[in-house]
Amino acid sequence: MSTLTPYVMVESARPFAEFLSDVFDAAVCNVVPLHTDPERVMHAEARIGSAELYFADAGPDGGQCQRLPTEPAHIQLWTTVPDAETTHARAITRGATSVMEVTRQDDHSRLGGFVAFGALWWVSTAA
Repeated sequence: MSTLTPYVMVESARPFAEFLSDVFDAAVCNVVPLHTDPERVMHAEARIGSAELYFADAGPDGGQCQRLPTEPAHIQLWTTVPDAETTHARAITRGATSVMEVTRQDDHSRLGGFVAFGALWWVSTAA
C-alpha cells in the first residue's frame, strides 16, 4: 500500500512545531536538529488526528535542506511505497531528475529523491 505525506519547509521550524501543537493539538516527534546548527531542524514530524505532516527549516536563502539541480522546489512530498528503487526508476524514466539515488538508511529503510513538476519527491520503503 502506498501513502503520501506532505513535507513543509518553513523559515523557523521550532515555532512552527509549537504552532501545530497549540492550534491543532498536534503530537510533534522525531525532531532531528541540523548537525551544524542544533537550533535549526533538519527533519520533524507532526501527527494531527490520523494525518502526518513532515517539516523542516528552509535554508537561510529559502533553499531546501537538499541541493537541487534546478531551482528549489517549493514543496516536498514524502511517499512510502512498497519498492523505492522501482518507484524512483519509473520516475526517472518518465522525465524526473534524480537528486538522490535510493540508499539504505541507518534504520534499514531505503530512501531516494527526485524532482518532478516543481516538487521534490522522496520515495521511501520501510525496513
